[in-house]
Amino acid sequence: MVNQEFKAITFRYFRGELAEDEYEILTGYLQHKENADYFSSAKAEWEQQPQLDETGARNLKRLSYQLNNVKATPARPMILRLWFQVAAVAAILATGLFLGAIVGNQNSASQPFSEQLVFETPRGQKSLVKLPDGSEVWLNAKSKLVYKTFSASHRQVELNGEAFFKISRNEQAPFVVKTDLCEVEVLGTSFNVMAYNEFGRQEITLLSGKVVVHADELDQEIKPGQAVVLKNHQMKVVEVNSTDASGWVESKFNFRNIPLSELMTRLENWYDVDITLVNRTGREVSFTGTFKNEETIWQVLDAIQVYTPIRYKKTDLRQIRITVE
Repeated sequence: MVNQEFKAITFRYFRGELAEDEYEILTGYLQHKENADYFSSAKAEWEQQPQLDETGARNLKRLSYQLNNVKATPARPMILRLWFQVAAVAAILATGLFLGAIVGNQNSASQPFSEQLVFETPRGQKSLVKLPDGSEVWLNAKSKLVYKTFSASHRQVELNGEAFFKISRNEQAPFVVKTDLCEVEVLGTSFNVMAYNEFGRQEITLLSGKVVVHADELDQEIKPGQAVVLKNHQMKVVEVNSTDASGWVESKFNFRNIPLSELMTRLENWYDVDITLVNRTGREVSFTGTFKNEETIWQVLDAIQVYTPIRYKKTDLRQIRITVE
């Protein structure tokens, strides 16, 4: 019989009122078939509502991610599960099937894939994706990676968000990363691609090897320690500390003169919170600083206050109001 605590947690979950530690409790309950059946029934009723609550939808996505990773060993990187799409029909693959299809076929990259594989990381998470050719991709929060073209002569993925790539070298099959603004072509190398739509620019930063960026009929090769910045249909090469761009993989964040509005969006993604930014000055404020994602959102905001004229206030469970003085 389903106990009352589980029913109460399920009710609060769909209302978007779960405390942080209750996600783990709910995940534990859902390992039992009877509870999982009750939750599926409640979910079906919730999804039939005329208008789905955005917070509830995001919470469901977050819980699904946790359930798919509940058996992962904490000391090892989490491998992101995927949505398997044929035409417009999607189904969630079981973990064993996923690992068998991806890891088991690493030596058969010569066989082209006709299906579309979609990897997506929710807010508040980052994930490691292992591709059939042995390449590894770290997906940052609120990012999506899609691939369907892996053959003996060509490897291609599409990215929306941010990812750090470690590509297995194959001179017969160049690796291409497509965003909505450019294509990044590599053989074997490590690099970071930042392609969040809301930031109004894209950045490709090279750590090792060589890449060529194709955009607006322009081709630009960069070397380690350089980055290509794409903005307003222009391409610019800048010298950078390349490890800053990929520091997020190890939960280290280094920023130099980024807009405060962009920083707040990144904090929303990393900590799975909603931030309302009120700018009384009417001018864009820049931020330069370093912090770790091991710190709480409140510790980070306290640190930001030291260098920027802001005040913050918690207005709801996962909602924050920030005022620029």
